Amino acid sequence: EEEGKGCAALCWEAAWPEAFCIHPSSQAGFRSGWWWGQEGPLLNRFPFFCPQSENRTVMFAVASAMVNCTSSYDQEELDPQMVELAKYAKQHIPEKHPKDKPEFVHRRVRKLLAAGIVSALSSMVKNENPVLSASCRELISRVFLALLEEPKDRGVVVAHGGGKALIPLALDGTEVGQTRAAQALAKITITTSPEMAFPGERVYEVVRPLVSLLHLKRTGLENFEGLMALTNLAGTSERLRQKIVKEKAVPMIEGYMFEEHEMIRLAATECMCNLALSPEVAELFLAEGSDRLKLLVLYSGEEDERLRRAAAGTLAVLTSLLPQICARIPQVTAHWLEILQALLLSSSTELQHRAVVVVRNMVMAEKELAEKLMESETLEILSVLAGLETEKPQVAQPAKECLAQAVTYGLIKPSTTPAGE
Repeated sequence: EEEGKGCAALCWEAAWPEAFCIHPSSQAGFRSGWWWGQEGPLLNRFPFFCPQSENRTVMFAVASAMVNCTSSYDQEELDPQMVELAKYAKQHIPEKHPKDKPEFVHRRVRKLLAAGIVSALSSMVKNENPVLSASCRELISRVFLALLEEPKDRGVVVAHGGGKALIPLALDGTEVGQTRAAQALAKITITTSPEMAFPGERVYEVVRPLVSLLHLKRTGLENFEGLMALTNLAGTSERLRQKIVKEKAVPMIEGYMFEEHEMIRLAATECMCNLALSPEVAELFLAEGSDRLKLLVLYSGEEDERLRRAAAGTLAVLTSLLPQICARIPQVTAHWLEILQALLLSSSTELQHRAVVVVRNMVMAEKELAEKLMESETLEILSVLAGLETEKPQVAQPAKECLAQAVTYGLIKPSTTPAGE
């Protein structure tokens, strides 16, 4: 117990976390203290004694030491102008310790992972230790978030029970602790298959913490990671999409589709693309007086290819699920035909595929829509795309279906279709 308290006190100085996590052969000078015994450094013993402790002070002290080792405490960025002013006034300016630089922190994190830190923290949470206070839970959440910073380390954290341990941390504790745990869950969900990271019914418990990251009081990074994680969940199953809807996430996601920050706007549009697979969400785009559909059509004409891909993909999903949306597209903007033609002529096969599916759905929905399309340059574009059976079969097939339906309507002659049709 005294070891834990002493370690927490020493680890406030960046040189001590470095010694705490260092390889035995590289710091012989540290081997004479209490932190070094016959079993090796305290780091190697931490996973065994920490979960067994029944002393709240010790638990908090050890958790504090881990926060310092991972540099996961809140750090305020200094205003450059204030720094210059302080220099001019010859005032003391606090400087970051050299051992708190990212390369040193990453090395310490790797040592902690190798020593079994994840299993220790997971055991502390899993056993619902009564001495685990809200403040201690917050510290553990901070450590988990630091351990998950590097994508290549996330598999190790998940394999040792980190994903399971983070769920209760995200649902109970201080507001800061819950937010850190939710952000850690988001990082796992972004890079790991949800079914693997949270098997069984556990995956549904992840939705609420992720939705909490969308609140306006969260940072832009937290908003962005929450949206990306929800995108992966929404693409997994209808039941998960219904859970996201039930948590009232859709209005917040719609709001972020108008966000000025391009990455947040993109993430929200991608999330809506997957959510639109749910009939309940798709029907929202039929609401009178709503600009939801107009926004998607306009985004399909933006310069950002990723945003165009997400918006066009949503249109393809919506027009496939609800044919009545097809008739609404020409009503939302006068540039609808120009936007669709630009997508069809794109050098990106993915954009072409999305556009030709939208056009096919419009042609199949109403003869009047098909007539508008066939009277334009769209007919010529479709004729060219229909001939790309070898190069782009996923584009050619819907294009051929468009032309075949136009022949059925009597809008074009059979000879307009490519040879072999």
